[in-house]
Order: sequence, then structure tokens, then C-alpha cells
Amino acid sequence: MNEGETKNSPSALRQVVLGPWEAVGGKVGRGLKECCLSLAFLARVLVRFPIVLKNRELTLKQTISIGVSSLPLLVVTSIFTGAVATFQCAFQFRNFVPDKFIGTAACKMILIELGPVLTGLVLAGRVGSALAAEIGSMKEKEELDAMTVLDLDPVRYLALPRFAAFILMMPALTVISDLLAIFGGWLVAVLSLDMTTYTYTSGLQLYFQTKDLYSGMLKSFIFGIIICLMGYLSGANAGSGARGVGEAVMKAVVSACVLILIFDFVVALCFF
Repeated sequence: MNEGETKNSPSALRQVVLGPWEAVGGKVGRGLKECCLSLAFLARVLVRFPIVLKNRELTLKQTISIGVSSLPLLVVTSIFTGAVATFQCAFQFRNFVPDKFIGTAACKMILIELGPVLTGLVLAGRVGSALAAEIGSMKEKEELDAMTVLDLDPVRYLALPRFAAFILMMPALTVISDLLAIFGGWLVAVLSLDMTTYTYTSGLQLYFQTKDLYSGMLKSFIFGIIICLMGYLSGANAGSGARGVGEAVMKAVVSACVLILIFDFVVALCFF
């Protein structure tokens, strides 16, 4: 069979026409499978959640690791986020609206979007990657299998303390991020935009609604669950060797960031 006949054979044509669709279908199927496994794992954690107080020391340790250790990075990102938001609002509103509306727009941007989303992305990169690396290394060293052999539930001693720490610290860190971002906006307003403190703060209170704050807190709560699940599951399913652990870390960060943006839209759609 010559080269032309090979290219025009039914199998070759089938590969050209159906190959891309089969590849897409395979990826969609793997994605749905991973979603089902994530929901099943979340159910296992929630079933064991009432016994979280029995692991006070482990939970406290994870709370410090997730919350306190993330503060330096969060301080820098939050202050500059608020500063940029306020400066951009002033640039867009120049000669159109009074200066006090700059504080109004910055406040809503920070409480609804920038505070929870950027906090989630920062923690996904810092804490989610560390969680995936830690669990992946434990799997590589067969420590997870050893815990199972010794009748020690990995979900109770590894996943549950981290899950509790995430859902406790994410809203708290989001509140801190909101306050720091508003402070950064105030610095720019006073030092760069020649606004008075009264003008900026009166704008913060103008058109403020409690649902703005509640939606941000709900987002941070959901983001904490997402980061914990993606980090733990990516590490627990890591491949062998250093390459497998590295791929697990990359998968944990990418999947957490994508899901954060997706659920950010879902919550905004429900609230507004």
C-alpha cells in the first residue's frame, strides 16, 4: 500500500476526524471522575468533622501554619491591592463624579471581589502547594500506607485538622486583607490624590450593604474548602518520585486557582 492509500484509509480518516473529539471526551470524563472523587472525599471529612475537637493540638498547629505564617505575604499583597484599586478608581472617575465615590467604588471592589479572591489565590499558591508537597512526600515514603496498616485513619489525623484550620482561617484572613486593602487605599487617597480622610471614609460608608461583606465571607469559606481538598487530594494521588510530587503541587495550585475563579462567579451570580 503506497503512502497516499495509507493517508486515505478508513482508520486514518477516523483518527483525523474523531481523534480530537475522543481526546476532549477523555479529558471531560477524567474531570468528572475527579469531581466525584472530590465530593466523596469531602463527604468523608464532613462525617468525621464532629470529632475535630479531639485533635486540638493538630488543628492548632495547622491553624498557625496556615494563618500566622501567611500574614507577611498577605500584608504586602493586600496593601498594594487596595492602593491600586483606589488609584484606578480615581483615574476612571476623574472629572465625572465627586471624589467621595472613589472610596465607595474601592470599598465594594475590595469587600466583594479583591479581598476574598486574592486571599484565596495567595493561599492556594503558598499553603495549597505546601499541603500537596507534604502529603505527596508522605505517600512517596509510604507513610500513608503505614498509617492505614496501624489502623490510623489518614482522613482524621491529616485531612480533618487541615480542613478545620482552612475554614477557620480563610474568613479571618479575608477580614484582615479587607482592612489592609482599605488602609492601602486610604494611603493613596491622602498622599497621592490629595483627598481628605473624611472624604475617603465617608465614601466607604456610602451605599455600603451588609450583603457585600457576607458574600465575601461566604466566598472565603468556600475557597478554604477548595484549597484544602485540591491540596490534599493532589498530594494523596501523586505519582512516584520527585517528578510525581512536583506534578501534584502544580496540579493542586492550578486546580485550586481555577475553581476559585469559577465559584467566585457562582457566588456572585447567587448574591447579585
